[in-house]
Amino acid sequence: MKNSVSRLLLAALVGAGSTASAQYQPGLVSSNYGGIYRMLQNPSSIAGSRYKFQLVAVNGTSSVNSLYTKYIARGLFQTIQLPYSTSLSMPLRTLGSITDAPRTTSYSEILGPSLLFNVDGNQTLALHTRMRSYLYGSALPENLTEAYRNRLFYRNLQPSSGDFDFGLAHNSYGEIGLTYGLQVFDGKWHRLKIGATVRRIVGAQLSYLNARGNYAIIQNNGEIDKTLDITNLNYSLGQTTSRKDFSLGSVFSSAYGSGWGYDFGATYEIGKRTTGRGYNSETPMKDPRPAYWLRLSAALMNGGSISYPAGQTVAGSGRLTFEGQEDLEKFGNAPTDFLTAESSGSPQAYEPGRVALPRMIHLEADMRLARGFYINGLLMNNLTSGASVRMPNMLIFTPRFEDEDVEFGLPISIIGSNRVAVGMSSRLGPLTLGFSDMGRLFSKKGDNRSSIVWLGFSVWKWRK
Repeated sequence: MKNSVSRLLLAALVGAGSTASAQYQPGLVSSNYGGIYRMLQNPSSIAGSRYKFQLVAVNGTSSVNSLYTKYIARGLFQTIQLPYSTSLSMPLRTLGSITDAPRTTSYSEILGPSLLFNVDGNQTLALHTRMRSYLYGSALPENLTEAYRNRLFYRNLQPSSGDFDFGLAHNSYGEIGLTYGLQVFDGKWHRLKIGATVRRIVGAQLSYLNARGNYAIIQNNGEIDKTLDITNLNYSLGQTTSRKDFSLGSVFSSAYGSGWGYDFGATYEIGKRTTGRGYNSETPMKDPRPAYWLRLSAALMNGGSISYPAGQTVAGSGRLTFEGQEDLEKFGNAPTDFLTAESSGSPQAYEPGRVALPRMIHLEADMRLARGFYINGLLMNNLTSGASVRMPNMLIFTPRFEDEDVEFGLPISIIGSNRVAVGMSSRLGPLTLGFSDMGRLFSKKGDNRSSIVWLGFSVWKWRK
């Protein structure tokens, strides 16, 4: 029980929370040349793919706040490490939230190796592998998270006091997915594509932490030394599986949760094909480059469920006092030891059983305004609004330029009801790089709000 709940509690100190499920790479997931990347937002997109094959070697995605510049060596893709890594304090400082308080959401995933193969022009198959890790919950007071991120001796950290009451959950798993896309109809004015993905989920683990109490940041002698005092602490924490050192054998072990997930999608394109784009009277071969002026698509994402094994939960109360940064670091590296010592009883059974995945619907409209220039609108909406673990609703507008080798977009994301983020998405040959919120990524404040960052590498061959 130590490892995973330790990471969960420490994640609370940097303002994170759990599980969500979406392919959140604004701009990249709308591209006509996205291939596997776009498939993870709508499986029908690979039908009639221009690619003969595409191989994604690796793609990493993670939420990070601007402190990554301080801790750059360990700053990216840290949520993935939460269930497996023994090094906690430094990496977790760079995590943040893509949503504003009082709700916080962070996630990371590692995609690949993954392969797309076009069978006959109309039919396409793809196989992907992915590790996913999500944090979702409510936020601690900002000055508490600031004390951890910037250290207790941070000169700008002011003495303060107050109370907190929050809940936090963490979920992680691996998946292997098989996607089939079919171009049902390919006419001069209209094209219809459908697709479906089935995903086998393995190595799933679920943790939670609920806590409330009072805190005080107290100025000691001098300008820098401070004490963090937590009183009237009441908490409960639990997890389904005790993590050990990471290995492939443990991920596929029956000691972890497992299940099935599925995605369905459809795409409809409107636009007349012209000479040079197919249906040439002299050369009747079809050219699969984008020929539409309007593309409409819809997808039901993340259906299915995960069955978790029984685990343990403990509850306790007490007081924690950290005399300077050294004490806080010791707690940060092994918080469960502190909480177990304070627990008021023996561990009890934690049996989440079968838990439905948080379903989402993706609705998209993509308009071609000029050759190579598009405006995209993507709505990502929850169908399980009462669930305790979910991604926020998002509306993303992306103007972009794209051709076969180069792409650049400026996604504007409206997250929830009160946050707007302007990002950047780029593709240069085999490399993809992007940020969902450039303002937060380069902010000097180092606060809890974060940007999604992704970096990937792929190779491909075009259909003739």
